[in-house]
Amino acid sequence: RFPRLRHACVVSLRQATGRPSIATTTENIGLGGVCVLLERGLDIFAPVDVEVTLNDGRPPLACRGMIAWVVRRREWQQPVIFDTGIEFVGLAPDDRARVEALWARLAAS
Repeated sequence: RFPRLRHACVVSLRQATGRPSIATTTENIGLGGVCVLLERGLDIFAPVDVEVTLNDGRPPLACRGMIAWVVRRREWQQPVIFDTGIEFVGLAPDDRARVEALWARLAAS
């Protein structure tokens, strides 16, 4: 639904099930969410707490997210990884403005 641009941001995910948080980086980012690579698959439509460091000198963006899609990928002689799309849910207006500003900078370069 939302265009995405390749950009690496540090991401922390925490599932409601109490499992340890997952640290990763974005493959791409858009106004509606992020794509990350994970070592294990997560359930589609599962809620997650998301923190994204936008590298804009401010604290990480924090919001709820929902696993929108998961694609299992295996490259030759590499471990299985999961392309995972996470949709932002209930993003605060200030945080949405931060993502929009980042996206505009990336699109212009």
